[in-house]
Amino acid sequence: MTGPGRVLAIIRDGRLDRIDIAGVANADTGAPLREDSIFYVGSLAKQFVAACIALLERDGRLACTDFVGTYLPELPAWGERITLAHLVHHTSGLPPPPYFLDGLSPAGVPAYGTRDRLARVMAVEELAREPGVAYAYTNHGYTLLGEVVARVSGTSLAAFAHEGIFAPLGMLNTFFRDAPTALPERAARGHFEANDGEVYVEPATFHAVGAGGLWTTVGDLARWDAAFADPSTIAPRLTERGVLADGTPIHYAWGISVRTHRGQPIHSHGGSFPGWMSKMVRFPEQRTTVLVLANHEAHDVSAFAFEVADEVLGAALDTDAPHADATFDGG
Repeated sequence: MTGPGRVLAIIRDGRLDRIDIAGVANADTGAPLREDSIFYVGSLAKQFVAACIALLERDGRLACTDFVGTYLPELPAWGERITLAHLVHHTSGLPPPPYFLDGLSPAGVPAYGTRDRLARVMAVEELAREPGVAYAYTNHGYTLLGEVVARVSGTSLAAFAHEGIFAPLGMLNTFFRDAPTALPERAARGHFEANDGEVYVEPATFHAVGAGGLWTTVGDLARWDAAFADPSTIAPRLTERGVLADGTPIHYAWGISVRTHRGQPIHSHGGSFPGWMSKMVRFPEQRTTVLVLANHEAHDVSAFAFEVADEVLGAALDTDAPHADATFDGG
């Protein structure tokens, strides 16, 4: 493959078991994708932001029952109605932000940062629904959580995540990019279709963190995957599902969707951003995870990940049981 592509990884017992690589890291240079290529992973970032909140709660520095306005007093009046737990589980009632409704110009994603994303949240005058009533996915919530981490920790989300998660787990190629700094040489580039119908290399000048902003490798994500079997880490906490105000459980836990696929429990999440796609699906009972990182938008990485899982797990799955796409209960 001479165009942009993807890296497929099968992780067993927290270790890379199989790697399949196709395509180039940058169509302008022809540099190939590699096992250690660094990818932008979009919303896979959310579980790491949630982990930072969980660490701060474990250490007694905040409580998820606290209102977000306690830490961000400049928010509109709704900040005194939304708890941190509402933000974690996407039950805040905040609407989703607008997403490039007219497509992108060949110049790519604007060079926005976290301040720009926070300004969008601040512009929300009223909630779409009462907090706790329903699950509704919105990036606004995790933008706020990232800022809460920074305010409570007294440092940046990037620094706190590095010290609390990435460095202890040996995830040395993983970082939140919160400034328009030069990317590492091994960083792949995204490839997006602009509103003129042509495909371009995305310039990667965006640098907002919270709802996204994470760059990482399949090797580092294998280390993260291993942490879910280690009770000494914060990772197992992230699989605790949220509940609505009436007690109804929902599939969304702490930046992770907890449901089933063909009768087996799964922990999963994906990421989508102009030029990038990602999907990570963990089967905890089989200690097997399928991970797909792509640097273009044409590949349905979610469908592909589940196809690979069906092949890899074989007889462990019940082909008569629902596909994961049909098990978003409580949502």
